[in-house]
Amino acid sequence: MFTVTKCNATKLVIPKPFMPKSPKSGKLEAEAQDPKEKATEELRHEIGKKIQEIRKASGLTALKVSEELNISREALTQIETGRNNVNATMLWKLANLLGCEVSAFFPPVLKDYAYTTVDAAKVKKINERAAELAKTIFTKKENHER
Repeated sequence: MFTVTKCNATKLVIPKPFMPKSPKSGKLEAEAQDPKEKATEELRHEIGKKIQEIRKASGLTALKVSEELNISREALTQIETGRNNVNATMLWKLANLLGCEVSAFFPPVLKDYAYTTVDAAKVKKINERAAELAKTIFTKKENHER
């Protein structure tokens, strides 16, 4: 239901219904998202989820890890939920603190520069979702205007 927020003799202002914006892009969440952008966002979530899994398996709390890294617990939570990107330095610190390799935070990586069906099959055997994300991110849009 709409509510009147301002009223004067000549103008009645009725606000639009609230539509939350994405914290990263600032776009309305209802707007269509580019498939590559969406896949990149999902990849960020996958990395964060893996960081959280390794942290929990190590028996460390988010508070303890954040204190060791000299960041807020909220900042660590945002990394673990994929709301914030994590930089290479922080990944290295996390790996050292959690006793793992930096690569443990990531899905399998393609070894060649070109994404082929052979690569997709290899990655899919290890991690089906990683294969889907790589395919979406590295597939070029067809140019129909020639």
